[in-house]
Amino acid sequence: MRLSAELLNSVEQRPNALGERELVLRGRGIPLIEHLGATRDAYDTFDFTDNRLTRLDNFPRLNRLTNILLSGNWVETLSVENLSKNLPNITSLTLSFNRISSLHEVTNIGKSFPKLDFLTLVGNPVTRRQHYRLYVINHIPTLRVLDMQRISRSERDKAQRLARSAAGAALESDVQLEKQGAAKTFTPGEEKPIFSKEQKQQLREMVAAAKTPQEIEEIESLAQKGIFPSKLLDNKKRAAKDMSNGDDNTKKLKVT
Repeated sequence: MRLSAELLNSVEQRPNALGERELVLRGRGIPLIEHLGATRDAYDTFDFTDNRLTRLDNFPRLNRLTNILLSGNWVETLSVENLSKNLPNITSLTLSFNRISSLHEVTNIGKSFPKLDFLTLVGNPVTRRQHYRLYVINHIPTLRVLDMQRISRSERDKAQRLARSAAGAALESDVQLEKQGAAKTFTPGEEKPIFSKEQKQQLREMVAAAKTPQEIEEIESLAQKGIFPSKLLDNKKRAAKDMSNGDDNTKKLKVT
């Protein structure tokens, strides 16, 4: 099932146990992130548990969002560029029982969410890697809780000693090889549309001025394909011009 504006408007919205506003998208078979601009940054938590997401990418700017629940998906990778830019306040990330297998992706989690203090990766292949826990603690120093266990002072000390040791250097070398392998892997559809600075500003203004979720979805869908929605922009300008002409005619009638 696609993550459409209609779906976003029809699913459950509720205050969770922490009193946060939560959007519940559990078990919908959602394959990718799209159209979240329709939420207008109105939620603290997104619950994407038990869907089919394979990559965390394509999030719009969401300043309010602090918590994402993603257990039971197929997530293997994430976009540092998109997440670090558009989700600046994430503090809690639940990725239990996904498909993250490389420590390189763990470092990407840290780069994507600089305020992260709660992370769960239980059930991912990466948790079976030697020194997994110490590596995560060292590379995401903001964490307070990892895999439902609070990080102790002694664990932080061990993580730092590992990083300075020969074993740590060898592990870091392996991670760099993983990174190079990931960079060479081509994923179809990942080319980013290129718009000018002026066009990007116009897109933001069009989304902000949209009157319905369907309009937002149409704008985002065209932009993701690399197509600037010029027809929508022309309609907007025409409507503004008609309104202005109407005001002028009204003034003339009052004068006569």
